[in-house]
Amino acid sequence: MLQARFVIEQETDEYLYIIDTGVEVRSVTHDAAAVLEFMTENYGLGNRRLIYRDSTGRNDEILHENGIFKGFAPGHIGITDL
Repeated sequence: MLQARFVIEQETDEYLYIIDTGVEVRSVTHDAAAVLEFMTENYGLGNRRLIYRDSTGRNDEILHENGIFKGFAPGHIGITDL
């Protein structure tokens, strides 16, 4: 069940960029698998990249294969328009 709170800031054919807005709930980082499931079911994530700004203002990427969590990567390598 999704506990993290976030807003979708930008959506392209290559990626989705979300901003973690939850202060007193689970963070996107700590709820990554549920965030991926939600984005897959509601926004057709597919194999698009999922970039997020965490509660400290840092941008990172949730790595996945078709919505299945694989890990994290720092920043947003190759994306210049965030």
